[in-house]
Amino acid sequence: MGSADEQPDYAEAIERIEAARENDVIEQALVAARERLGMNAAYVTTIDPRVQMLEAIVGDPDIVNTYSGVVMPVEETFCQLMLNGEIPNVVRDTRVEPAMRDLAATREFGAYVGVPVRLADGRVHGTVCCVSRDAKLDLGPEELRFMQVLAGIIAARLEQVQGDMARLTARFRSN
Repeated sequence: MGSADEQPDYAEAIERIEAARENDVIEQALVAARERLGMNAAYVTTIDPRVQMLEAIVGDPDIVNTYSGVVMPVEETFCQLMLNGEIPNVVRDTRVEPAMRDLAATREFGAYVGVPVRLADGRVHGTVCCVSRDAKLDLGPEELRFMQVLAGIIAARLEQVQGDMARLTARFRSN
């Protein structure tokens, strides 16, 4: 076994591998959401009281390039409105939804579907969402249920990775 100085590098390597596996699951979920709902992009966010960060996004290259890794104030996001109960999870036409009319994103996106990614202890980690440039009047309860299932899968994977990292950290501390 290497010296104590080498252990952080090993831990970082394991963390990168675990993150890659996490990202694969999340990317697969996002591709499935985008295809099933027929939307231009699907993404996962993390949210804290001040900001929302897009952690992963798939879809049209212009949207992906514009929004990948973006951090924005929560008050400017569809997701925060959804989490606060100010808009429904499924918004077929953002331009006619009063709470969304003045947001900059409404000029770019005409439909939104979002659900919380809720961890087992009840905390909201963030959201999983889809957007379309155009209104999508055919969105309904089936699409919402599909997104809720994906949110559950993403939450379970996030918790698995957190548990794996906690066990690895404990193992390194005991050596």
